[in-house]
Amino acid sequence: MNKVWTRDEINELLVRNDIAVMRGIVRLFEMQTEDESRVGVAKHKNNRGFGAADAKAGTRMARWLLGMNDRNEVRYPPKDLRHPLCQKILGRYAHGDQVIDRARKIVLKHSAQLVEIANG
Repeated sequence: MNKVWTRDEINELLVRNDIAVMRGIVRLFEMQTEDESRVGVAKHKNNRGFGAADAKAGTRMARWLLGMNDRNEVRYPPKDLRHPLCQKILGRYAHGDQVIDRARKIVLKHSAQLVEIANG
C-alpha cells in the first residue's frame, strides 16, 4: 500500500531536512511553464511552480542546484544550497537569511503542490 502524504507531514519533513528543501525547489522549478523558467518570472496564474514573489529566487536556486546557466542549459556541476560559494552568489535572493533558509520558506509556502507530487 502506498503512503499518502499530508501537508503537515510534508511541512515537517521540509522543516527538518535540507535535502527535501532542495528537492522541493527543483520540483517547483520543473512545474514552471517553459517561458516562466526561462526568465525567472511567474507570468501565469496557474498555481503551478513558484508564485510571483518567489519566482526569481526559486529559479536562481534551482539553476544552482541543477548546474544550469541563465538559459537553463546544464553547463556546470550541480551544487548544493549549502555550498560555501552559494551565499556569496545567491545571497541577495535570501533577504538577509541563509540561502537554504529562504529556500525552506519558499517550499513551505508552496508545499500544497509538493503534496500533490508526493501523492501523484
